[in-house]
Amino acid sequence: MKKLTFIIIAIGILFSSCSKDALSNKDSIVGKWELVEFNVDAEAAGTYINLAEDALEKLIKEDCAIVTFEFKEDATLVSENAVNYLEINAGVTGLIVECPSAKDIETTVYTYKDGVLQFKDENGKDISAKASIEGDVMTVDAEGLDIPNFNTKGELIFNRK
Repeated sequence: MKKLTFIIIAIGILFSSCSKDALSNKDSIVGKWELVEFNVDAEAAGTYINLAEDALEKLIKEDCAIVTFEFKEDATLVSENAVNYLEINAGVTGLIVECPSAKDIETTVYTYKDGVLQFKDENGKDISAKASIEGDVMTVDAEGLDIPNFNTKGELIFNRK
């Protein structure tokens, strides 16, 4: 009887230590992620996408968070998106873009399984995209995100904050 009790306790410890490891795993999606890069094929993308890529690069250098995702352990996703409030202008000195003070904040639920991120957008539409995580860098296939005016392949790079 003592051996059976010991085995049951040992199995319980093993499973509890595995679940703790899974929660603290650096490759887990749980955490706050900030968009830091937008990669597209420059020739295939067109002017609109190339302009957005340049604007994002400029804002990142100014420490301006345009898009953040916070994935919580309870499968809640809180997204903050300032894209709708961007104002991009061209001046004699180059691209003029200010960090927006307004942003849209949405809360939904998500799943991340087998390299696929799924969630519902603000209209209740299912969104599904390939996503890979290596430490504190997440790469998301932009094609599955249904981004308006985005008609080429690309990827969004997020850093965990």
